[in-house]
Amino acid sequence: MNVLKKLGLTLLTTLLLQGLAIAQHSKNHRYASSTARHQKANTNTTDEYSNSKSTKKTIAEITTSESENKSLKTPVLLNATNVENTTPSTTTATPPVMVSKVTTSNPNSNFKTTVTTFIVKPATASVSGTNDDLLASRKIAASETKKESSFATGMMDWLQDKYSNLLEVLPNQISNVMLYRFIDDWYGTKYRMGGTSKKGVDCSSFVQQLYQYVFGMNILRTACMQFGSAKYINNICDLKEGDLVFFHIGTSRISHVGVYLRNNFFVHSASSKGVSIANLNDAYWAKYFAGGGRIAN
Repeated sequence: MNVLKKLGLTLLTTLLLQGLAIAQHSKNHRYASSTARHQKANTNTTDEYSNSKSTKKTIAEITTSESENKSLKTPVLLNATNVENTTPSTTTATPPVMVSKVTTSNPNSNFKTTVTTFIVKPATASVSGTNDDLLASRKIAASETKKESSFATGMMDWLQDKYSNLLEVLPNQISNVMLYRFIDDWYGTKYRMGGTSKKGVDCSSFVQQLYQYVFGMNILRTACMQFGSAKYINNICDLKEGDLVFFHIGTSRISHVGVYLRNNFFVHSASSKGVSIANLNDAYWAKYFAGGGRIAN
């Protein structure tokens, strides 16, 4: 009986010791697991912090690279002169012409950038309608100029033919178009004492208007005053086209005036024929000829 009690006590003691050992082992295992979890958590936190810093750095680098890349991708506009900002035009301009491409790389980035260089041409307006109108107006102007030139040539030829026959000279000697056009315009106008128009004109008024139209000069009104203001020419041979010729008809004072042309012919407004051409060698005019006069410019 005592032996059984001892064995039972011994077995119970053994079981208690084993239970304590198992509990201690379990406690140690739980402590080791907790420590491992804490270390792992700390490691993950450190990694996340490092990864976060790395990510931020990477994002910053990418942003910088993209910014640099974007600035490099911007087309560079060049011109022979300074390129200034201009307001938008309503015309259709010629696009810039590409002249070169350059591939560059940023040493701090993995991006490669192609820089396209342009040269800007002045805007060419698409105004075909305006150009057509301009061309048409130029053609019209050229046509009008040609017509005027043709008319002037025809008029000159006609005056040369007509007055070279009247003055008995060569056609090329009739060169003052203004003079012979004026004479032709007034030719045949009747004489009237004190008259100043094509309804009737006297000799000094005709001469006065001829000088104003042809030579742009204002001379005095009467024949006597014109004689006094002119440089006297005695010899007929010294007369030139445009000089004045004076006569004293039935009186000692100057009473008539005309304009010398060529080959001893002169134009005047005669009381018998009106505006006409006469010759200084005719007996009547030679008899009353008082001399010539030249009006200074």
